[in-house]
Amino acid sequence: MRILSAFALCVPVALPLLLALPAVAQTSPQPDPDKKAVIQQQKENEDAETLCRVIKEKADYEKCLELYFLDQDQFRAFLDAHKPKPSPKG
Repeated sequence: MRILSAFALCVPVALPLLLALPAVAQTSPQPDPDKKAVIQQQKENEDAETLCRVIKEKADYEKCLELYFLDQDQFRAFLDAHKPKPSPKG
């Protein structure tokens, strides 16, 4: 009889918890907004470094990175002005 009474006491507590498990398992965790911002910033940094890597002069390279984040128009103009010229073929 004690087993039955213990079972009867546990069912009302355990049943809602068991029913909630599938709902919890199905919800995918939403990415943390801060984490998304960090990932976006890292991607932008990598993009800037990739684009500015053609510049060999360290000071100009750093200026290129700075302009990437400050002014895209000036960045493009600076990058075009400091790109290595292709060697003539022939």
